[in-house]
Amino acid sequence: MDEGEVTMRVKRLAKIGLVVLSYWVVSISMVFANKYLVGSSEMNQDMTLFVAWIQCIVCVTFIICYTTIGGMVGFKVRCPQFNISSITDKSRIQLSIVFVLMLSFNNLCLRYVGVAFFQLARSLTLLFTVMFSALILHTYASRRSMLCCMVVVIGFFLGVDQEKIAGTLSIKGVLFGVVTSIFVSLTGILTKKNLEEVDKDPLKLTFYNNFNGIILLFPVVLITDQFSAVLQLDKMYDIYFWVTLLSSGIMAFSMSYISTLQIHFTSPMTHHISNNAKSVLQTIIAVSVFHEYKSVLWWVSNGVVITGAFGYAIVKINEEQNKQAMKLRQPKEEEYTRNNETKTDQMI
Repeated sequence: MDEGEVTMRVKRLAKIGLVVLSYWVVSISMVFANKYLVGSSEMNQDMTLFVAWIQCIVCVTFIICYTTIGGMVGFKVRCPQFNISSITDKSRIQLSIVFVLMLSFNNLCLRYVGVAFFQLARSLTLLFTVMFSALILHTYASRRSMLCCMVVVIGFFLGVDQEKIAGTLSIKGVLFGVVTSIFVSLTGILTKKNLEEVDKDPLKLTFYNNFNGIILLFPVVLITDQFSAVLQLDKMYDIYFWVTLLSSGIMAFSMSYISTLQIHFTSPMTHHISNNAKSVLQTIIAVSVFHEYKSVLWWVSNGVVITGAFGYAIVKINEEQNKQAMKLRQPKEEEYTRNNETKTDQMI
């Protein structure tokens, strides 16, 4: 390996490290920001849906500003065209509805559970992803993959049991966490299908999702009287509250963009592993920041969930490698068969 190749490899590893670090920082920051906005003791009103609505508005506004300014200074970015047929396409509407439900139930879950338990409350995402992949994409999991899912389920119920013993269990929070898991998995599956229809442009799809989110959430926020709740909020004129709220919208856009970058520079499985490793750090930080005491079995439950998730990633990596090996081996076997047939014909 010459000096030029070494330099290129170092630069690539540095890029990957920066992208992964950015993903961890933005993802963890957003969870803590959302917890402050929807579940902090300082917030005397329920604003879960209002926060999701504002985040959609900020995200759309940020994309327009980012692409406009980026285009002016020479970046290769274009603002997604405001195409009614693309926005109101049946597949896009389905994704947007699921996306809005994911945001809403995610915030509702955070309202009732602590940041430390948040990841565990949503840990059934893997199980639902496997289930819906079979139902929607007709992609069936192997027995080893299902075994890893069962490990995650065991960890989930053990964690719930430990929260109950500690007296910190919120039934509402757990139920909202399970529902969030359903919509997170559906969002991932439908996003995969919709990306093909928007030229694999995640910026365009993020724009359409959040634009539709603004429209879909507005009547719900109105009906639930959360606009009035914001006006009665003790923090209504607190600059820190509004800065956090607006920043969370930018973080939502950044999460989508950086997740795409992480998959681009590594792989979907590496992204999955990175996300699980990040959740470990997030849990440790939450326990430290909020000065919480957790039992040994509570930590074991988290470990079981992470083990199941990592195991699933390893199984999928091995399965992909075997598929690639089969594809490479198949032409050679066909060529060998043809050569044998030719020799047999010549002998006859």
